[in-house]
Amino acid sequence: MEKLENRTSILCSRTNVRRTLKVSALERKFNPTPDVPKTVHLTRLQTLITILESSYFNPESGSYPTAVDWTSTVLATHLINYSHQTNDHRYFSHLIAFFHKQNIPSLIRQNYDDQLWVVLTFLRGAAYASTCEPEWVDPFLQRASVFYDVARAGWDDETCGGGMVWGRWQRYKNAVTTELWIAASVGMYEVFGEERMLNAAVRGWVWLKKSGMFNDEGLINDGLNENCQYISPLLPH
Repeated sequence: MEKLENRTSILCSRTNVRRTLKVSALERKFNPTPDVPKTVHLTRLQTLITILESSYFNPESGSYPTAVDWTSTVLATHLINYSHQTNDHRYFSHLIAFFHKQNIPSLIRQNYDDQLWVVLTFLRGAAYASTCEPEWVDPFLQRASVFYDVARAGWDDETCGGGMVWGRWQRYKNAVTTELWIAASVGMYEVFGEERMLNAAVRGWVWLKKSGMFNDEGLINDGLNENCQYISPLLPH
């Protein structure tokens, strides 16, 4: 394993020369957001995080007891993003408790999208730790690497020419899981610089763009069955 200072340098400076990928944006127009002062947004965000961590996080169990494994991971990511953006480090101990108590045996057996949320959480956690608690960069990256390698098994070329299946027992091609795979592969490549990770991201995006799951409004339908036909979605995303 590379030394801690090398990991921190990669995360902070991104000085390595790597290939760049130009991804064409989807043509879709969005209405402008209301002009709200940043101070108002910050106050709202601080209030939300305070409620989240004081009412819904249990420091002793290192968990959000009313959440399931993958939603707990997403909540931890929100905490990381808030802490990183605002330099408010008072909840770092919560993040460490979450790291130690995360239900690894259960998550290893869950669907690939659940595992990829873990990858994204701890990639973000490593970037945040590099600014305040660098000794946690390597442990966070180790966690991200373990789950990235586990989730690799979800890519399947046998049906529909590629794409990520939802899980070991749910073999349909799932849009969210494929999107998470692309995002995780980009994030892993930015940190580790391994060509296989960049190739996985490019391959995933090319397959998704050609899969036919994009509808006329630029939204993405839920997935494809074994006959490469749309799974009836509750809502596009």
